[in-house]
Amino acid sequence: MDSRLLAFLGVSLLLALTPGPDFALVTRNALAHGRRGVLLTSAGLTTALVVWVTVTALGAAAVLQTSAAVYSVLKLAGAAYLIYLGARTLWESRRDHGLRLDGVRPARPRALAIWRQGFLSALLNPKLGVFFVTFLPQFVNPGQPVLPRVLLLGGIFTVIGIAWMTLYGLSVSRLRAVVTAPRVRRWMERTTGTVLVGFGARLALDRV
Repeated sequence: MDSRLLAFLGVSLLLALTPGPDFALVTRNALAHGRRGVLLTSAGLTTALVVWVTVTALGAAAVLQTSAAVYSVLKLAGAAYLIYLGARTLWESRRDHGLRLDGVRPARPRALAIWRQGFLSALLNPKLGVFFVTFLPQFVNPGQPVLPRVLLLGGIFTVIGIAWMTLYGLSVSRLRAVVTAPRVRRWMERTTGTVLVGFGARLALDRV
């Protein structure tokens, strides 16, 4: 294994361990929907990362570096979506969990809806496009074909990131089964909602 690939594995692992908006989203859905929420959210994140890696490998992601308008539109859309998810989590934390007064459990959200949250969260984050187009090429060896190498690096990064995210989410979902006190559950959901809103505001105000 070449030295650049080894370095890439180490950096990717460190980046995967760094908390971000995707962590907050996985936490939210782990608390709200358990293992099902974690797996569907991770699937959505994976799909979006595959899109970003493919676009980067084809060179189209460079548009984000050269077009301030495209970057700004995508950034504001992503920020608005994160703030929406955070506000929705805060609103839902006000409601009682479990059985309603009529003894009927609330209907489970559709799988597509949970998957879509993960997909849009990552797809509408323009920093991923800028990150991939500036980060991955640094680990292409001189003389190597760029397209297959970038696809390989992007695939490795995606697998490491999603594996860690899923492991983390499943751990949180196990905690969900333990945390039965409504007051504690509401506190955790409100914290997660606030973090999502904070990440959205930070993305919207970030000039980089």
